[in-house]
Amino acid sequence: MITFTAEGELEGDVVKVSVGDGEFKIGLIGSDYPTPEEVLLASALSCLMLTVYYVAGEKGLKLNSLKGYIEGTLDPKGFQGDPNIPPGFLEINYEIEVSAENKELLEKVLQESERRCPLKDTLTRSIKVNVKWKIVQ
Repeated sequence: MITFTAEGELEGDVVKVSVGDGEFKIGLIGSDYPTPEEVLLASALSCLMLTVYYVAGEKGLKLNSLKGYIEGTLDPKGFQGDPNIPPGFLEINYEIEVSAENKELLEKVLQESERRCPLKDTLTRSIKVNVKWKIVQ
């Protein structure tokens, strides 16, 4: 098992997040910083692309190019409190452009990558999420 962690602290209307040796800021829609939703999408996209790279390497397939695009749609009314609308994404769509010499092997790599991608799996499978609130004075 591997455990991944991140830490954050609110600074005004921005959260400063620490991951490993790096730090970055996450803000609300309209701020100068990426939103949590954009960071999630960026993570999901990079995870699938890196999974393709990894699986291709396992299979001895050299990729000529790999580019991606991802978009997520949500209805802001859910975040604003409408109990009839989920606050999160309603749909996420990936578009991946990939090139390799061996098309047959590439198809196998892409199918396996989609199955093995940790964040795609996390987004599509119901998982246990625990929130522990600690109220301090």
